[in-house]
Amino acid sequence: MSEPQQRRPVAVTGLSVLTALGRGPEAQLSGVPAFSEVRRFDTNALRVRYAALAAEVGTLDEELDLAIATACAQAGVDRNATPLLLALHSAPAFDFGQARVYTSACVSGSTALADAAALISSGRAERIVVAGGYLVEPYQFALFDAGRALADDNVVRPFSLHRRGTLLGDGVAAVVLEAGAGQAQLMGWSRTGDAYHPCQPAPDGRGLASAIERALAKAGVPAEAIGYVNANATGTAFSDAAEAAALGAVFESSPPVSSTKSLHGHALEGSGVVEFVVTVQALLEGKLPVNGGFLEADPSCGLDLILDAPRRAGSAYGLTVNSAFGGANTALVVRAG
Repeated sequence: MSEPQQRRPVAVTGLSVLTALGRGPEAQLSGVPAFSEVRRFDTNALRVRYAALAAEVGTLDEELDLAIATACAQAGVDRNATPLLLALHSAPAFDFGQARVYTSACVSGSTALADAAALISSGRAERIVVAGGYLVEPYQFALFDAGRALADDNVVRPFSLHRRGTLLGDGVAAVVLEAGAGQAQLMGWSRTGDAYHPCQPAPDGRGLASAIERALAKAGVPAEAIGYVNANATGTAFSDAAEAAALGAVFESSPPVSSTKSLHGHALEGSGVVEFVVTVQALLEGKLPVNGGFLEADPSCGLDLILDAPRRAGSAYGLTVNSAFGGANTALVVRAG
């Protein structure tokens, strides 16, 4: 009987990101929310007119091309010889030579990262580029506005009492994953489904809790080792409470938590890749980003939130989670170094 194949380590060797906070991973830890009135298109007929828009931005295809090139250059890999997984709302107008396009809503990017890690860990690939992006445009903006999902007070307030919804934001990012060692390690990953409701997560957070537990088990990391959670929290009442319930079910004592959507907005299909880059950079710098917009503690969200100013990291291990309509959940465990 043959021995089970040893899983190979999955290293992060290249990072690139653009949000309204700026270009590059280092720009993402400023701690200042980047929301302003939208001038990119007409919002006069809409209820909400605020988003987080990057300055001097190109088209989505142009920004994706630059992000992929930047991440590959940092990793020292040939982009033309490296498989590419893309997370987007729909197939790009430009053919990047992508192997797959992920359109699974707000877990698109994190699902692509999990698939890439599984392929590399099992020996089916040596390296993969994962890229994802969204630039705020009129159609999705109007759709979210009509559904009253956007915050009419123009602030994203994750886990805060009186939170009023999310705000969209530009986000384009690329990550190079390779077998071996690098800046960081993607140690564990998992995906689950609630099967509870088309739009709402299970109130007890069971689907997300299961994803986190499975990712920790794959990583071989105990819950108490996690020193930071970049939460999915979008600033909506029901989903933030469900996420807090999930974290409470997994962690006996809450690790430091923030949702960086409160700073750079919700990048939809690009969120998973953007927030992965931010999480890796936070761990590398030992500087945990704030949970912006906070007003008052919500009894249903009893977490150790990072408020007022960035906090020094107490561990090299972090967790980034994402959820989407349809009850989809992802969890990624990372380690700096």
